[in-house]
Amino acid sequence: MFPSDAPPLPSAAPLTAAAAANWRAARTAWRLDSRWLALAPLAFLILAAAVEPENAGRCNDQGICREPWGETLAIWTVLAEAVLLAARIRPRLLVPPVALALLWYVPDGLVTPTARWSAVLLNLLLTAVLLRAETGRRNARRQLDELMAPPVPFPWTAAGAPSPVRSNPPVVRRVLGGVLLLVALVPPLYGLWAQARQDAAFEQAARVTATAGTADQDGVLTVRFQPPGGGPERTAALDVRWARQPQPGEPVPLQVDGDSVRAVGDGYDLSDQLTLGGLLALFGVLLLASAAAAEARRTRPAFEGSAPALAVRVRTDVRGDLLVLPLDGPPDGPALWRVVERDRYLWSPDGGPDGEGPGWVPDETDDDEEDCPGPAQLYDGRDEEQGELYYRATPARAAERMAGPGEPVPAVLYRGPDGPDRQLLVRPALLDGDPQWGAAVVVPAAKAPRPHRKATRLRRDELAVAALTAETVAAAPAPGPEARRLAARRWEIPPALRVLPAPAMALLLAAAVVYLSGDDWWEGLVRPLWLGSSAILGSAHALSWQLVADRDGLRVATALRTRSYRWQQISAAAVHRHRLTIRLRGGDDLAIGGRALSWLARRLDERYDPAELARAVATAAHRPDLRPDRALPDRLGSPQHLVNTLSLAGFVLFTVVHHML
Repeated sequence: MFPSDAPPLPSAAPLTAAAAANWRAARTAWRLDSRWLALAPLAFLILAAAVEPENAGRCNDQGICREPWGETLAIWTVLAEAVLLAARIRPRLLVPPVALALLWYVPDGLVTPTARWSAVLLNLLLTAVLLRAETGRRNARRQLDELMAPPVPFPWTAAGAPSPVRSNPPVVRRVLGGVLLLVALVPPLYGLWAQARQDAAFEQAARVTATAGTADQDGVLTVRFQPPGGGPERTAALDVRWARQPQPGEPVPLQVDGDSVRAVGDGYDLSDQLTLGGLLALFGVLLLASAAAAEARRTRPAFEGSAPALAVRVRTDVRGDLLVLPLDGPPDGPALWRVVERDRYLWSPDGGPDGEGPGWVPDETDDDEEDCPGPAQLYDGRDEEQGELYYRATPARAAERMAGPGEPVPAVLYRGPDGPDRQLLVRPALLDGDPQWGAAVVVPAAKAPRPHRKATRLRRDELAVAALTAETVAAAPAPGPEARRLAARRWEIPPALRVLPAPAMALLLAAAVVYLSGDDWWEGLVRPLWLGSSAILGSAHALSWQLVADRDGLRVATALRTRSYRWQQISAAAVHRHRLTIRLRGGDDLAIGGRALSWLARRLDERYDPAELARAVATAAHRPDLRPDRALPDRLGSPQHLVNTLSLAGFVLFTVVHHML
């Protein structure tokens, strides 16, 4: 099974089916301890909004009230609890008790017994779930520590070579966290500046007495008043929380400074700026805490000498992850953990110092290289040249293999899950095109295998694309002098349809912002920007496609960018579920909605047919002798990239200016 010159698999304590069953029994509630727990505080927030009465808050002598600080603190306590549970911070067991203490003791936080006792019940349940999960994690880890003794040398240590693992400091998280903390200071400082400016301006403002009119359903009161310098009567809308709403015809004292009008006693409200600053600061603190934990893990001696290890089996998941199984038991049995490879290191016969002798080297394989393996290939690394191809599986064989669960291979998992340090997985090749031997750093936490329903659907879709690709390649002309190369071709949506969607959607959304948006920061700024940007990009993405297939590979222009792929990077292409799917060797998919292309093909020209495009891409990817022999001019993305960018930027600018004014 293994090449003759490959290093031996390190000898480690076996993970048996009995030990796996004991681990499952000890690791209680681990599926409940997930990011889905963050939905519980959000559900409580909806309940509290339904049962809590409208609180007038603290009112001044003019009868104008402010939202009590306790109510605001209670809201953001629940939101912060949801964020911290979603972030899965290490001391998350303390989050529900701290949140409960704040909600219970803060004045004016929760008023009704229903909300207060619901908060108690919710946070006690969250604490119980997290406590049981943490206890199970510690008990299961204790079992693994006993099973993994004594330590096993790392493969490079056994070969007399230094550790190739090099961990980079978490610079991005540090910088981003620091930037968020600095940006978090901007809204409160701007609010203080605007408050001082408004107070200074209204100190010199004239006072007039207005007559109250009617109030709309949101409580905005319309008043009529005579300008201080004379002139026609003016009206103003006051969005104020009153202790007692003025009735039509009653006097309302105002301060008038030119076009600016406010009720006497209605000062500047800093709550929106403080809220935004606090939210940004929370995310900044989380990033800095994550960077500090990663730096502490990085500075500890890592992957040198020896460490506790388990002998396991691994097989591939439908999405490219690895499933860990015990050594005994059926090959298609239930997996215990799912690991995601991060940094990979490959065994090479010439990987020693200065290229002399075998050793382990970082995996720096670039998907853009000319010599990357084609679909379902293995190269013999002992050859001095690029590598001698000794096996190529047909696409039909690849589809047949995808239908099964995958044959597991023996591997060694160092340190095991739920420990303080990252894990290391040493394994032989699993898939066609894999290196013969590899070692990969994986995250320290145990991850559950993905749900079966989603995996089944993904497997069915991948199998369908692979099978359709196999049919396409099988129908291609046989190799020989009579086989004609594919012509270099260009597929694209007509220019008018590529340019029109984004500006049209931006204009419609701008009108919706004018007539439907609110005055607060969420309804007037965040929600329009979020939904509007998604709608503009979605509409542009649906009709901005351009594809060129020529000698150099496949180039694809979408809404805002152009990407290039060499033919060696493409493993499959087919139309399935009305979508043109182009699958890359790295596991990513490029999906294009096929309905618009099919409609154009029926009414305009067959050159828009997505099935024809898929056949050409699949054939060129699997048959080098049939690939196009000439290159086409690289003029993609014009003019839709510029138009889409201007449409998106114009909508964002319009929304921000409209909210500020």
